[in-house]
Amino acid sequence: MLPHSQQGQGPITFVLMHFLGGSHRTWGPTIPYLDRQHRCVALDTPGFGDANAVTGYTVSEMADQVDQSIRELGLERCILVGHSMTGKVATVLASRQPSYLHGLVLVAPSPPGPQPMREADRDRQRAFDASREQAEAFVDESSFHRLPDDLREVAIADAQSVNLEAWRAWVDHGSREDWQGRIGSLPYPALLICGADDRQVPDAEEQGRTTLAHFPHSAVLTLPGAGHLMPLQTPRALAEQMLAFAHLIATRITEGEG
Repeated sequence: MLPHSQQGQGPITFVLMHFLGGSHRTWGPTIPYLDRQHRCVALDTPGFGDANAVTGYTVSEMADQVDQSIRELGLERCILVGHSMTGKVATVLASRQPSYLHGLVLVAPSPPGPQPMREADRDRQRAFDASREQAEAFVDESSFHRLPDDLREVAIADAQSVNLEAWRAWVDHGSREDWQGRIGSLPYPALLICGADDRQVPDAEEQGRTTLAHFPHSAVLTLPGAGHLMPLQTPRALAEQMLAFAHLIATRITEGEG
């Protein structure tokens, strides 16, 4: 089972996954806005956070381990929440149509196809060495608007603790994997949330053509004043959208059981 944190209770479980270089701690500022109404389980994916020594870095292997963890925890009525790198993982896991899944929230997700990236940027990302200097630069570039100092330190510590093999596996392989032809059309409601000032992944218009092409029942929105690190940067605004989405799903479940 993947290392994780969990808190809260409610009709829906948010299964929270992090961005490249993050951990379950990424969701720390957002969870207090969610856990009064729903259970929150934040996972560390292989090579990151407390899963630093866990192997299995392909998109499929990460999906396998998330799925196994959900099943071992006995979670039901789940919303998968993928952030950046793990947005791709969440979409691939959804394509397996597990019985516990009722919807997806994709926060600035990496698309199902190859991640659009200039080779110079890919080379620079590949050269990341987890030093304090590079971790600071990575966090500041990702957030666009500087994070509050205390939260910035959490993000920097996460970036410094990564398993560099996992990091480079994503840069060279995971981000390049093309799942577009294997996912098909999925029946789940999906909410895709972009940051207005995000320079790391495609914008809302492009995400609508790519990621959301697999989700006929979907919506996309953009949060103002947000870069790539919305769970740290705009936690309340992000949580409000997640709660509204979960309320719709919980209502549908209740009506279906009535």
